[in-house]
Amino acid sequence: MYNAVKNEKNIRYVLKKHLEKTERSQNGIAKAIGITKGYMSKFFSGKEIAFWMVIETVRAILPEKEKQLMKDYAKSGFDKKYIYCALEYYYTNQMYNEIRYLIVNYSSVARDACDAYLFALNFRESFKPLDHQKALKNLRANTPEGQTLLEIFESYVHYNIGKYDLSLFSIDRAKGYLQRVADPFLKKSFQARIDEILANTYLKQENNIERARDSAHSLMKTGISKSHVITATYLIGLSYFYESYNISFDYYKKLLKLYEDFPERTDEIIQNKEEIAILQYYWLNKIDEEFNVTNFTQILSEDKSLSLYYIDKTLRPYAYLFDGIREGRADKVLLSLHFFSEQRDYFRANIPKIQLQKMDLDLTL
Repeated sequence: MYNAVKNEKNIRYVLKKHLEKTERSQNGIAKAIGITKGYMSKFFSGKEIAFWMVIETVRAILPEKEKQLMKDYAKSGFDKKYIYCALEYYYTNQMYNEIRYLIVNYSSVARDACDAYLFALNFRESFKPLDHQKALKNLRANTPEGQTLLEIFESYVHYNIGKYDLSLFSIDRAKGYLQRVADPFLKKSFQARIDEILANTYLKQENNIERARDSAHSLMKTGISKSHVITATYLIGLSYFYESYNISFDYYKKLLKLYEDFPERTDEIIQNKEEIAILQYYWLNKIDEEFNVTNFTQILSEDKSLSLYYIDKTLRPYAYLFDGIREGRADKVLLSLHFFSEQRDYFRANIPKIQLQKMDLDLTL
């Protein structure tokens, strides 16, 4: 409950002082976020309101301090009926210490939700699909929020073991449960999770570019977290790889701009710069120095043989593709197609298919 002691960790005190400083009214904030002035008055008088209302209030008044204020709010104590919203909020914002704190303090009164997000933490920290599949069977849910989340988790597990049809089946079930979820934040966040898995599946496994872009644009529009926007931007950029250099390049540049807020994600930044170099080489453009960041891109820039990478599981499809193009070797381009298909990356498999058509290779692919 609200602590009357005025201090910098009291979310109500901090927000109220900022309102006074900027000469904005509580009623104006309430109207802006779509709640009644009664709820806003209730919150500032020290009473509890829905967790999603707190999120929106912070974002409307002091967005630059959202993370710190919500970090403090995690320890303030709130009704267990808001636990799914709270856990989902902290998860999407990668505030894992707050999730662990809530799991410890709410497991006795909200076991299903806490078990679900403990599974989520374990899922992100290790890639053991079969273990995840077993652990998922032990989770229970009796609310629309919990049922939606478990179906989404089910889709993740199926996706990671290559059962994409079952992943899509779980997503369809999640959509059904989602219709019964009332919390606005949860509806948006769960929809973002659904859009993320659909965009990946439609593009890479279903080879349905238009539906992939639709899902990615929906994910970007939802904007629940910057990580979701990063994923959406990446997938849209990739989807134009062999269709439009300019559009693909522009999205990749936007992607790197987004990563400026996450300098610690060095591996991802390097990987995306490498992909831009591959894009430039494919479209016969000079590889810019800022994207020449790996040994692979250096060899590309020198237009030399990529045979060193024939044993690299990640890069060998590109190595065979570009060596095949440079040497006029359809057999190497076919190997590129084989390795992309073996990875079940059917979107990228289109790239060697197009090249084989240019070589007038009469194959039904």
